[in-house]
Amino acid sequence: MRQSTHTRFSSMPIVILVAFFGLFLPKTAKAQQEEVMLTFSNPAVGSVYVGCLYDYKSNAVYLPVNELFSLLEINYLPDGKNFTVSGNFISPDNPYVINFLTMQVQLGKTTRQLKPDDFKIGETEYYLSPRIFEEVFGLKFSVNIDQLFLSLETTHRLPVQERKAREMARSRIEEFGIKPLDYPLGYSRKRSVVNGSMLDYSILGDYSKEDKSLSYTFTGGMELLGGDIQGTFNGYNSNNGIHTLNTSGLRWHYGFRDNKFISGITMGQTITTGLQPLSITGLSLTNDPIEPRQMFETYLIDGTTEPNSEVEIYVNDRLAGFKRADELGYYRFNIPITYGTTRTSLHIYTPSGQLIVTDRQLQVPFTFLPKGVVTYNVQAGKVEGFMADSIQEKWVAHANVAMGVTNWLTASAGTQFRDNPSLSNMKKIYYGSLSARIAKQYLLNVDAAPQNYYRLTGSVMYASNLSLNMIYTRFDGTSEFNFRGATDDINANVYIPFRLLGMETGIRFSGDHLILPNSSQTTILSDFSARLGKVNMRFNYRDNFETSQGTTTFGNALLTTALTYTIARTPGVPVYIRGMYLRAQNMYDIRHNQFQQSEMELSHSAFKTGRFNLILGYSHLTKKVNAQLGFTLDLNKVRSTTTLNSSEGGTWVRQSLNGSIGWDMLNNKTVFSNRQQVGRSAASVLLFVDNNNSGQYDEGDQLLPYQGVKLDRSSIMEVGRDSILRLSQLQSYYKYNLSVNRNAIPDPTLVPLKDKFSFIADPNQYKRIEIPFYRGGTIEGAVLIARNGTTTGQGGLRLNLKAVGKEFETVLRTMSDGGFYTMDLAPGKYTIDVDTVQLGFLNVKQVQKLSFEVKAKAEGDYLEGLNIILIPADSVITTGRRSFIESKPVEKNDAKNDGNLDVVKPTKQKEATEQTEEQNSNLKYRLRKRN
Repeated sequence: MRQSTHTRFSSMPIVILVAFFGLFLPKTAKAQQEEVMLTFSNPAVGSVYVGCLYDYKSNAVYLPVNELFSLLEINYLPDGKNFTVSGNFISPDNPYVINFLTMQVQLGKTTRQLKPDDFKIGETEYYLSPRIFEEVFGLKFSVNIDQLFLSLETTHRLPVQERKAREMARSRIEEFGIKPLDYPLGYSRKRSVVNGSMLDYSILGDYSKEDKSLSYTFTGGMELLGGDIQGTFNGYNSNNGIHTLNTSGLRWHYGFRDNKFISGITMGQTITTGLQPLSITGLSLTNDPIEPRQMFETYLIDGTTEPNSEVEIYVNDRLAGFKRADELGYYRFNIPITYGTTRTSLHIYTPSGQLIVTDRQLQVPFTFLPKGVVTYNVQAGKVEGFMADSIQEKWVAHANVAMGVTNWLTASAGTQFRDNPSLSNMKKIYYGSLSARIAKQYLLNVDAAPQNYYRLTGSVMYASNLSLNMIYTRFDGTSEFNFRGATDDINANVYIPFRLLGMETGIRFSGDHLILPNSSQTTILSDFSARLGKVNMRFNYRDNFETSQGTTTFGNALLTTALTYTIARTPGVPVYIRGMYLRAQNMYDIRHNQFQQSEMELSHSAFKTGRFNLILGYSHLTKKVNAQLGFTLDLNKVRSTTTLNSSEGGTWVRQSLNGSIGWDMLNNKTVFSNRQQVGRSAASVLLFVDNNNSGQYDEGDQLLPYQGVKLDRSSIMEVGRDSILRLSQLQSYYKYNLSVNRNAIPDPTLVPLKDKFSFIADPNQYKRIEIPFYRGGTIEGAVLIARNGTTTGQGGLRLNLKAVGKEFETVLRTMSDGGFYTMDLAPGKYTIDVDTVQLGFLNVKQVQKLSFEVKAKAEGDYLEGLNIILIPADSVITTGRRSFIESKPVEKNDAKNDGNLDVVKPTKQKEATEQTEEQNSNLKYRLRKRN
């Protein structure tokens, strides 16, 4: 009993100390201390306001512990009863405790004593001197009290930076197509009986003293019967009396998305997909996806290293993930592997400062299929063109099927039938193949076409860029694949990288050896490229020889050298040669010790959209000079190319015009372009202020003529004279993810009703997309504490504002009277919660989560009276009467008292802004007066 009494009395000095710092000081020092809002700017955090204590008598600033640790995402746990803040600083093996009762800070095994001037205890926050942050935690905060600015310098890699790095890695993965985005579908495929129309044209005229000719090509496309149809007309006219007109590529296609059984039906002129592609007029079916597969599989990368090491994984030289190895040193990544070549680089930063780098190259051919996926192609029709005329062929049918047996093995088989009695082993062809991926980077392919050939292909590419490729073909008799009657063919290719004079370069060797019954033919080639300063050099050597009955006949051993140089666009260079491109090339016959051809090219831009090109060539064999002068004018609506050729044989001029015409049907606009559009898609995006709140564009709504959207794929954006943003060069039937770029809209108060969605591009037409904008919503309210039948506003609180169903979250702060406000909120539902740490400090709880909805209005929605009621933590909430339970927004200029509480009317937006400006002005005035 005595022991208990002794303990109680021994704690009395601590209680008095707590009362002194926690209650007495804030009241007595009120005249010389006040809370000021500093702008805290940090690359990882952004630009936010931080509430600090300023003692203008001693010119001392005290920074909030909980708020800064929260912003920097440093682990912290405040204890309002024991007046401590504890947690792990940066890493789990570095615990800390800030004890304001004992006035000590412990970090790891180091303890530091605090002085009374090192800290302050506020009503809702603990404050420390910037010096303590720097000396104990290595966080060097700099305060500019005149500019009300706070900055941070540290050598630590803060948790918020690690999170930002991971988020940036994820965004880059999405941006570069490694991981597809998943925006909600806003505009699906809309099929029509007849819609849209596009026309590509190419007109070419040749003029010389002996001949004049004009050729033209027109390719048209539109939507017909829910699919797309297109075809080409070719014409040629000459003064020699030659006139031709024919059609090609006339076909109708119906595409299906997200259907594993069928993805496309094509009727008309098409090409088979067999061993020997043939042009036919007939029918084609397939289930190959409209959008080529990008993702193949996820690749597990794991291992062990020193505990607490920082591990980064790069995919194709872009950061794709970051982890910290656990206490056993284990790390694990699941990396998405795409088709093509994927390069991974693992960077391990150990606590001892060592950097370990492991590189690897992974290859996935586009013919590979994921496990269990089956694809097919079927074509049948009448052969056309040269093949039909030369061998009197009538009909052909082809079918093939492929399956992903495992993620490392794909098998396929096919057959082709040709209705031609003159064919023997080509009338019916059966073929198959096995494609294997061994150890993620070794590729092996076996092809078999009995009575035609058998082929083995192997390749590998290492992380050092060393690559090897070899193809061996064994022919099975004479066929259309082996007109010369060869027995074997061996082809090899190797690229060897190395460093030369400090630069990365390499050399490539390739060769082909064809074995015939009584002879053989061999071709060898080597290629070397290097860069010396601003000069690019390329050396190419080609040779061939034939062996027959023990005699070897050599061909020309040609060495081609090329030098290219681009003059820099720096201010010190004369304007008329800036950006000029120069190229010189020589072709030398080593075996006969003579030059064959020399050539020099000069190219330079002109008029921003044009380019001159001059080529001078000299043949050492014929002793003749030839020259070519060209000028290309690339306008937005048409592309013009003029070429003048001159040699001893004469002079001739060629003029060409290329472009495309599209009809934006819904907007009744004809759009001209210098790029081909047939077979592709486009979109007309209407960004507008919805003045009548209808949700769609109507007469009287204001169009916003800005490039205010972003796509996840490449496209061309251009705002027309009608203020409509048009996107062209889209792929038909593809799904595009669109996001609104508010930074491109000059008026920051305008917010879109929908800012992220996807759409499916319709073929051969402009798809209309409407994005309504509204004035941002404004909210006003107050945080009130109800005690003993009265309510008072509570300042200095942090409020978490979150959007419901959207990725939006921000922090609001209450003014000295408890009022808060914010503006430019997008239409939607929101919730507001008071920071739980500060609730613990005040020993109160929030009666009810505040929920409200900002409606889409052209003039902007305005909500006031959003009151948040706080009551003592030990109070019982009753629901039988309204009292302080409900908090409903009221219309503008109609805020009403609840009736049960003495509610303080929230500070209006303008008044709150003026109050903050007045507070900062008064502070700066006292500083100037003191100085």
